[in-house]
Amino acid sequence: MQKKLVPDVIAECRCTTFSPDKSVRAAAALMTEENIGALVIVEGDRVVGIMTERDVLQKIVACDLDPDDTLVRDVMTPNPDTVTGDCRAAQALQMMNSKGYRHLPILTDDGKPCGMVSVRDLYQAVQDALAEELEAVENYVHGGEGYGVGA
Repeated sequence: MQKKLVPDVIAECRCTTFSPDKSVRAAAALMTEENIGALVIVEGDRVVGIMTERDVLQKIVACDLDPDDTLVRDVMTPNPDTVTGDCRAAQALQMMNSKGYRHLPILTDDGKPCGMVSVRDLYQAVQDALAEELEAVENYVHGGEGYGVGA
């Protein structure tokens, strides 16, 4: 699977960022409103963390903390691993699988957040690649068009 993250896997490169000095409730409300599972936490243009649904569940709900009184900086994962848009999807998937991530921020070459790739995005890319491969093999076996046909 030689697809790059951007633009091959991430159709719309958008990144929802949030301040570490705001409440967890405000962050969770934004995640709900945007229907996303993670926020990139920034100070200025610099990525300082990531906050995920898992963080809210494990570090707030399970610990019986008040999300109104708890700041994002207190529950975020600081200094998250990141990738750039030219990272190969297989490489990102391997990183996420080996480290147990579900979301990985995508940065521009100058270090600014520009997107987020989820394990769901990557599994879809794998599924698409396998479907293309299967179709090519079926075309080869059954003599269909497009495989090994000279011009």
